[in-house]
Amino acid sequence: MSGRQFLDTLKRIGYPKSHDYQPDDFDWMFESEAAAPFLQWLCENVGPDNVLTQEELQKFEELQASGAPILEGRQLDEALQSMPRQDRTISGDQLREEVARLEDELKTCEARKRKLRHHRNKLSLQQTSTSHRLSRLGAVQEAAKQEHSRQVEMCRQEDSKMNADLEALTQTVSQLTSLYSHGSEGCSTTAGQQGAAFLSQLPLDAHFAKEDAFMQQLTDYTKRQFFEGIADLAGHAEGSRYLFLDVRDPSSLLVTGETDAAIEKHCHELARLQNSYPLSQRQHIQAKVQESRMRAARQALDRRLQQMHSKPYPEDTAKLSKQLQETQAVLSAVQREAAALSEADVPRLIQANADLQATRVLQGDYGLKIARQDYFISKQEEVITQLLKQRARNEFLLTALEVEGRAHRETRRLLMALRKDLDKAVVATQDRMAILQAPAYTTSRTARATIDSRDNFTLRLHNIIVGTPSEDHDGKQPLFRTYASLEDGARGLNHDLRTLQAGLVDSSSVKDDKLTQLETSVQDLGAAVYDRATPGTGPPTLGPKVVLDSMVKLDLTLRDLEASLMDTLKDINKKKKELQNDPNLVKERHLYVDFFTAPDRLQDTMDDLNERVQAAQIS
Repeated sequence: MSGRQFLDTLKRIGYPKSHDYQPDDFDWMFESEAAAPFLQWLCENVGPDNVLTQEELQKFEELQASGAPILEGRQLDEALQSMPRQDRTISGDQLREEVARLEDELKTCEARKRKLRHHRNKLSLQQTSTSHRLSRLGAVQEAAKQEHSRQVEMCRQEDSKMNADLEALTQTVSQLTSLYSHGSEGCSTTAGQQGAAFLSQLPLDAHFAKEDAFMQQLTDYTKRQFFEGIADLAGHAEGSRYLFLDVRDPSSLLVTGETDAAIEKHCHELARLQNSYPLSQRQHIQAKVQESRMRAARQALDRRLQQMHSKPYPEDTAKLSKQLQETQAVLSAVQREAAALSEADVPRLIQANADLQATRVLQGDYGLKIARQDYFISKQEEVITQLLKQRARNEFLLTALEVEGRAHRETRRLLMALRKDLDKAVVATQDRMAILQAPAYTTSRTARATIDSRDNFTLRLHNIIVGTPSEDHDGKQPLFRTYASLEDGARGLNHDLRTLQAGLVDSSSVKDDKLTQLETSVQDLGAAVYDRATPGTGPPTLGPKVVLDSMVKLDLTLRDLEASLMDTLKDINKKKKELQNDPNLVKERHLYVDFFTAPDRLQDTMDDLNERVQAAQIS
């Protein structure tokens, strides 16, 4: 059966547009074993009598439209049986032709019957042999089914595990991709800043703007706190640059002193103060004394006024004269004492105090300088603290970015390694799929008697078992190679194997007999040799002197060889220890072996080392 027969049937029944089709368009329908019997019956039995014409269809539609009842089933059968039959008159010639036609049809049917019976017998024998083979292959088939079920279950488990791993990997990569893509898409907005997963995704313009504003404020603060000319004191005449004042610098006039002219001026001023100090102190003391006199006189007058108001003066002149004399005597004593103090003690004390006054002036001057130094140092410490904080912020930001960059590089290295492994797995899967798509591993819908030319495995197996097809007497090779020849070759190979095994059993038995005979002969020879030896001469001489000398030399050679082997073993052990202690030698040895035995593995190793070097350079 083929598509051509189906197309001829369509043309025979008048299928519309059947001439537009080709026989190859229907070949796929006959590949199904279940549909093949139906298609064969359809092609052999369906004809124009089984198809309604357009006129008959129109009459049936008119009958349906008229509303008349339509007979179906048993009613239709009864109506057909009740219909009168028309008797046909057949002539003698027509009868003889009909009989001849029926006899020919009978002969054809009998021949077909004999052919079918013969075919049935052959099929019965084939079915018996097949049943016998199937009975023997039942256990093998059951074991194969169990193994197939086990392998299918293992494949399903591996497939589910692989799917789970791939799904987890896909989710992980998707999450990682979303982390990077989310931050890169919305990093300019506030929502992007809140949802950014990495520091490198955050915009740092605001941070740098604040740092610039901070530096400007710090510069303004420095200008306000340090007086004009601080740049000159710090060693820079440019007013826009401000450096910290080094108090240990001897050139700093603010801390360690001033110029010689200023020092000389200060010395003259100190000398002037020292010279003017005694006079000013005398004037100060005189003013104090005068003030005390006036205060004492005022107090005395106050007391006298009180006495005058409380009681009158005595009228006795002698008593008044006596009081006046006493008062004058006291005044003279006080004046003498004051004159002695002003002439002796006060100048000496003023001179001593003048020396101390210079110390007090110098102490105040240095106190002023120290206060000024403390002021500048405190302001410098404030500025240094702020600059250290700014440097700490910048270093912390750089450190965080560096750590994050290392993590990104490590993630990239892992992703590249994962991509390489997945590419290898994809290539391996494609190779396996290409192997599985070979005709040897595919089940054909129709049984083939010849071997497919694309089935390289079966063709090679055919060449191994049967041999390369030889040319016939015309000098041509056969076009096809059949599975029957492959089965015959396998049977012949099995027969040769059994014959060889039987021959090996026979040869082994003959070999055992020969060995037994040889052992008996050796024992007889040994007994004959040792029986001729005398008890005092020791063991018999089994060979001439040349043989003995060769034996001695051979013994010495064996000893030298043993010593050489021991040295070689020591050398090998030493090299093993070196290999154990030095991994580079082990790697070099493996590369040397791979260079001659496994170039693909050597290439993979070199690619891996190259990727590691690139990753190390990147990091």
